[in-house]
Amino acid sequence: MRQKLFLQALDTIEPDLDRYASRISDEMFKPVTQARQELAGGVAKLRRLCDLAEDGLRERSISAGGKDFDFRIRRIPKGVIYTIAPWNYPFFTALNSIGPALLAGNVVVLKHENTPSVGELFQRIFNSMGGINGLCQLLSIDIPTSNRVILESSIDHIVFTGSVAGGASISRVAAQRAANPLLREGFLQVSLELGGSDAAYVAADADPIAAARMLVSTGRLHNSGQSCCAIKRLFLHRTIAEPFLAEAKILMEAAVSGNPHDPQTELGPLYGGLAAINSLMELVEDAVASGARIETGGSTFEKDGFTFLRPTLMTGVTTRMRVMQEEPFGPVLPVAVVANDEEALGLINHPLFGLTTSVFTHNPALQERILVEARSGTIYFNWCNDVHPEVAWSGWGRSGNGMAAMSELGFQSLTRAQSIVKALPSA
Repeated sequence: MRQKLFLQALDTIEPDLDRYASRISDEMFKPVTQARQELAGGVAKLRRLCDLAEDGLRERSISAGGKDFDFRIRRIPKGVIYTIAPWNYPFFTALNSIGPALLAGNVVVLKHENTPSVGELFQRIFNSMGGINGLCQLLSIDIPTSNRVILESSIDHIVFTGSVAGGASISRVAAQRAANPLLREGFLQVSLELGGSDAAYVAADADPIAAARMLVSTGRLHNSGQSCCAIKRLFLHRTIAEPFLAEAKILMEAAVSGNPHDPQTELGPLYGGLAAINSLMELVEDAVASGARIETGGSTFEKDGFTFLRPTLMTGVTTRMRVMQEEPFGPVLPVAVVANDEEALGLINHPLFGLTTSVFTHNPALQERILVEARSGTIYFNWCNDVHPEVAWSGWGRSGNGMAAMSELGFQSLTRAQSIVKALPSA
């Protein structure tokens, strides 16, 4: 029944995609064509999550070898899920928790301060289903008030997507909640999906032109480079580096920056304006001072009343440079050329982050080594910067605490396991 009501609610989104895409462009400068793609793709992902809900939530019998007991485990809704969603992919990052939470029988309180139109959309379509009101409510509150929600209110789980600093702050506040004896749920679970410094490696057997088109257009420049799982560290085998870099330079120089409401725009203004640009330029200038080379970009320009950072391709970088240690949240791509697979394998793991790793190769042996050695929540082969509802989405290290979103496991994160033990009659 929940699935049916959920799908009926989703049907009401379709007529409003263009209107909400325009509002998203106003709020965080995403190109309107990409905003509409996010909305349409997000609706498709929600429909797929609805398909996965039955298996993800079904009661499971555990074999006891025919002796003494019948064992079962069922999933029970936690209650109130507090979701704090970011601005960069406002619809998609929120649906990761809202979809599984509602399908599992929870209610959702959503904080979506920077892109309120998306919060309003979720509230409009999901707040009332099956004659029940208050299922999905939007809070427009500041951070101190949000902290009070965590410390004092009857919530049962927190889902936060955002910066590492934001995740650390919420974890500290949630820990303080345990000192409040009046709260039934003092020890809240907190699902964190945080930043990343995701690596890609293009091996000798890969097609350098195809890899460049995927890694630059989708991996680095999509959403103006403002994606947690964008490619932020790129390693190229020396034998394919020259054609790859030539194609990458062409792609970066051809990318169209401009007014986000112009259908021709591919890169909108960076959210955060000059402060975001200056932060990226600090990383670029630090790398150049340490010996890196700018192949294209590395400067700003004015257009349509906005300031833009030109898509920036850098070579000669090392892992000691800040641009390879921190998270460049914008269209900056640092590249290191490696002599062989061994060197690449020694560099792809970031000492702190662990969201995704992308490797372009058709070599089965290399793929198996990557599976053993890569420390990240998702490993892509010949693909990157994409989230599929069929598989779990989780971060390792400072990219999160590994509590999966999406897939059947997403339902488990937002429900409680209740075990049933029944003694069988004696023979």
